[in-house]
Formats: sequence, C-alpha cells, structure tokens
Amino acid sequence: MLPFVFRNTSLLKAGKLKFYLVVGLCGNALPAFLFATAQTHIPSALAGMLNTLVPLFSLVIAFFVFHVRVRIGQIVGIALGLISAAGLLLKSSSVLENTNNIWYALLVVGATICYAISLNIIKQFLQKEPPVAITGLSLVLVSPIGFAILFSTDFVHRLTTFEGAYYGLGAVSILAVLGTAIALILFNRLVQETNTVFASSVTYLVPVFAILWGLGDGETLEVLQLIFAGTMVAGIYLINRK
Repeated sequence: MLPFVFRNTSLLKAGKLKFYLVVGLCGNALPAFLFATAQTHIPSALAGMLNTLVPLFSLVIAFFVFHVRVRIGQIVGIALGLISAAGLLLKSSSVLENTNNIWYALLVVGATICYAISLNIIKQFLQKEPPVAITGLSLVLVSPIGFAILFSTDFVHRLTTFEGAYYGLGAVSILAVLGTAIALILFNRLVQETNTVFASSVTYLVPVFAILWGLGDGETLEVLQLIFAGTMVAGIYLINRK
C-alpha cells in the first residue's frame, strides 16, 4: 500500500491523523492479534459465529457515542444478539478441551468491538476520503507496531531453519494482500456508500464459511451452537430491518 500512501500523505495534515491511527489500531492491528491468539485455543467455527457481533456493537456505538437514532426493533435485535452471544459462549465452553478457553473466545468479542469502533470512525470522520487512502494510511501508521512485535520473536530463526517456513510466509502474504488490503478497500467503500450497521452485516457470511472450514478441518459442532448462531443473526436482521 506504500505507493498509494505517498500520494495521500497530505490527508494527514488536515487534523485527521488520529482518526487514521484509530482505524489502523481498531480495524487492523488489535483484531489481528486478538483473533490469532484466540484461534490457537478455540475452533474457527466458534470464532466465525462470534464475528457476527460486529453489526450489533456498531449500532451500540453509533447510538451512545454519535447519537444516531435507534428504533424499537433494533433494541430488540441488540438484546437478542447479546443473549445469543452469551449462550454461544457458555455452550461452546463445554465442548472445548479446556473450559478456561472461554476467555479466549472473549478475545474474539473484543475484536468485534474494535471493528465496530473503526467502522464508526470511518463513517463519522473519514466519510469523504478515498477508500484506498484510508486503507493505506491506517495500515502504514500501525506497521511499526507489527514490525516491532514480529522481530521481538524468533521469526528470522524460524524462517531460515524450519521446514515449510517460506510456505507459511507465503500464506500470510496472501492473507495480507487479499484478506486485508483489497478487502479493506472494498469494505471502506461500502461503509461510505451505506452505513456502519449495513456494511458490517457482511459478517453474516463469515459463520457460513467458518463452519465449513472448521468441519473440513475436523472440528466438532453441536446443534445448540447453530441455534444460538441463528438467533444472533435474527437479532442482527432486526437491527438492519427498515
């Protein structure tokens, strides 16, 4: 994203540096570490289902922080979503190898709150900026944090001595280009064209693919988990319903 950043550095002079930094931290850096840490202890299907909390938290922040009007149906949807999330966490803890891993599931919940903060910042303060600029500037601003953490580990040693290390690095590169850069450009555009709740509703699709990948990877899934996930999506539907 550096070539695009060089063309848009003037945008930082308009007093919006702090907003790009918040988007970088909450929309990229923090969730990346929270999800990566959580998924070393919980199934990807559970992580994907919990990710549907993003629209719910987006609406809560929009209402309490930015005073966006909320309908009764949306309030019902929020309540249904929170109850479903709590039930999903409690039920999923019984199928995890270690019940203490419920705390790792809460890291995913924390990541969805970060996403919701980022969405609202883009909508309220970066509405007219180019999506490519938002993506590039936010990523570059938080990149020193990523490099500092990366090189504080044994990354270089593993890369030069471990078999398959470059294969893994290639996989991370694909995630960076497709799953982060390009996806964020499209997503930021969607936020600008619609609203934070509607845009974050793309998370409806995440559980579907997460469950399929999880089952393909040998993870177990119970009917009650699917029921809680379904009621959560129903709650978010009420939040979005005209």
